[in-house]
Amino acid sequence: MDLVVFSIGHWYLLSAVYFYGDKVLGCHSCPGLNYTEVGFYDVYGKAFETTFKTILDRRGGGKDKLDVIVTTFSPAHFEGEWDKYGACAKTKPYDAKEKEKLEWMDAEMRETSIKQVSIAKKEGHEKNVVRFEAVDVTKLAYLRPDGHPGPYMHPFPFANGIQERVQNDCVHWCLPGPIDTWNEILMQVMIKKMDKLR
Repeated sequence: MDLVVFSIGHWYLLSAVYFYGDKVLGCHSCPGLNYTEVGFYDVYGKAFETTFKTILDRRGGGKDKLDVIVTTFSPAHFEGEWDKYGACAKTKPYDAKEKEKLEWMDAEMRETSIKQVSIAKKEGHEKNVVRFEAVDVTKLAYLRPDGHPGPYMHPFPFANGIQERVQNDCVHWCLPGPIDTWNEILMQVMIKKMDKLR
C-alpha cells in the first residue's frame, strides 16, 4: 500500500509572513510590518491546494494509485490563558449536548480542509492517479478536552505549589482515547479502500 498521511493546523494561528514562491501574499498578526494583513484561513487552504497539486503533478503516470488521507482540524481546549492554572483542567469528555456546535474557527478550519480535499479528490479521480480522502475528526476531538496533557506536559508541575505561571498543553494529545479512535477510523478507511481494490 502506497500511503501519505497529511495533517496540518495550529501553526497557521501564529504570527507569520506568508510567501508563495518569491511573492509575499501578506501576513497574519504582524503589527509594525508593511504587509497586508490576511486571514490564515485562505493561507491554510492554499497550503492544502499547493501540497495536493504537487502530489498530483509528481505522481504522474505511476501505475499504482496513491492514497492521500487528511485528518481535519483538531481543536484546542484552553479555558483562558495557556499559562494560568486551570486553563486545561477537564478530566472527562463533554456531553454532546454541552458542545452541540463547533465554534467559528474550528468550524472554518474543518470546512477549509474538507473543501480542499473535495477539489483534489475530483482532480485525482479525473487523472486516475491519486485517491484523496478526509478523515473528519474535528467534532470528535472537540468533545474530548480530557485527552491533553495540560500542566502535566512536565513531570510534577505542582511540586513547589501552584505558581503564578503554569505552562499548559491543551492542544496536543497524549491520553488514550481520542488518538486511538482516530487510528481506528483511519484503519477503517484503509480497509474500505483495500476492499475496493479486490
